[in-house]
Amino acid sequence: MIVRMKRQSGVLMHISSLPSPYGIGDFGTEAFKFVDFLSKSGQKIWQILPLTIPDSLGSPYASPSAFAGNWLLISPDELVREGLLQKKSLPDDQRITHTKYPKIVLQQKFILEKSYDYFLKHGSADHKKNFKNFTKKHSKWLDDYALFMALKDHFKGKQWFKWPPSIANRDEETIKYWQDKIKMQIAIFKYGQWIFFYQYKKLKQYAHKKEIRIFGDIPFFIIHDSVDVWVNKKIFLLDNENKPLAKSGVPPDYFSKRGQLWGDPQYNWEIMRRNNFHWFVRRLRMAEHFYDDVRLDHFRGYQAVWHVDSKSKSSKNGKWVDVPGDLIFKRVKKEFKSLSIISEDLGYITSDVVKLRKRFHFPGMRVMQFGFGGLHDNFHLPKNFTNDCVAYTGTHDNDTTYGWITKSGKPPQKKFALDYTKVEKKEFAWKLIELGSMSKAGWFIFPMQDALNLNSEARMNKPSTKKNNWQWRMKKNSLSDELAVKIKKLTKSARR
Repeated sequence: MIVRMKRQSGVLMHISSLPSPYGIGDFGTEAFKFVDFLSKSGQKIWQILPLTIPDSLGSPYASPSAFAGNWLLISPDELVREGLLQKKSLPDDQRITHTKYPKIVLQQKFILEKSYDYFLKHGSADHKKNFKNFTKKHSKWLDDYALFMALKDHFKGKQWFKWPPSIANRDEETIKYWQDKIKMQIAIFKYGQWIFFYQYKKLKQYAHKKEIRIFGDIPFFIIHDSVDVWVNKKIFLLDNENKPLAKSGVPPDYFSKRGQLWGDPQYNWEIMRRNNFHWFVRRLRMAEHFYDDVRLDHFRGYQAVWHVDSKSKSSKNGKWVDVPGDLIFKRVKKEFKSLSIISEDLGYITSDVVKLRKRFHFPGMRVMQFGFGGLHDNFHLPKNFTNDCVAYTGTHDNDTTYGWITKSGKPPQKKFALDYTKVEKKEFAWKLIELGSMSKAGWFIFPMQDALNLNSEARMNKPSTKKNNWQWRMKKNSLSDELAVKIKKLTKSARR
């Protein structure tokens, strides 16, 4: 069976990168304006990065919870409009071009505390009823998450496996003690999740009203210092001291010559198989709640994963360990009758990974910036795209296309690219958008940075580096009617 995708196009733009007065993009007015822009541009897909809570460096791929939403995206203005915050409690205006995460965390915590206090004193009966219903409906993950985050604050950010043994090992009486001791802090974290879900639901519904789908992302691994590992130790490979027996990463590839050492604990696939992949199904169920279409990050990990020794400081010396991908996706297909899944099949891809993807009819990915290395048969070149793929000019892990052609690309590849496209450097990004739109790819997605022809300062992430990532923000008033008309004209010509 061959996947037949409806020809559509869309824009990759994470919510944190939207303009806002408060240092990070949020679920406020600018998010709704972006949906309007997509609609005016004739786009049908809004691709975002994971909606999970980012780490201290801003990465949504290193979250303390696989289920909780990123409360940093909560709009203070929307809280005021809903009668859940006084206007005098709003932060100062900070129209900055790059997010400063430590400052944003403190700011949003302050906002949530003020809002929760106001909610307790002045919240409407409907709001209080909805909050109560939310905590009951999501208790399976919410109770553990809120306790974990409150404990992290109490222990001043210390990793859970460095907490006192009784709480690190979840002694039942100790859990009850802490639930009572820090119950106010626990309640605030639950409240933050209710607000996140409430605000995001309004945005998603508005997107649907405009016939825009939300295309989201699920990271493959879970970080060690997470509520998921703390609560579900058996499904991870840990020793008696709760330390990883093997760490995650990838060997050298075109994203990084040195490879990447992520350091997350590896899954215990035998235990996962025995419980019929219950935790993974729950995780996908939450993703289905957030997104209309789901990208499985690091898809090759569902066929085999790169195990690195727990003491190693490099990813070069590792080994491939098989993963029961067939069993996982048979369970997924049985559980989810209509979930739309896209596989992120980039990096070191073997024939077994390709067979797994095709066996379950998951579209793959193509990245045009990768098409100019090698010969004309490179399957990342637009002339070689097929209907069963989602094609990109570049992803969140690539430099902007203008940055690539003017700065970071290798000279032979840039020469090939300019010869292939027959345009000047300043026109190169838009030419790739044209070629991708006109290609046979089922879906074509372009980052907002490329539509705006921005340079490397607008890059979202540089793999294998830790600093200055995930911070870019679009300037206010960047989304002109002229640009919308230009994109729509191309989209109609490409019959997308």
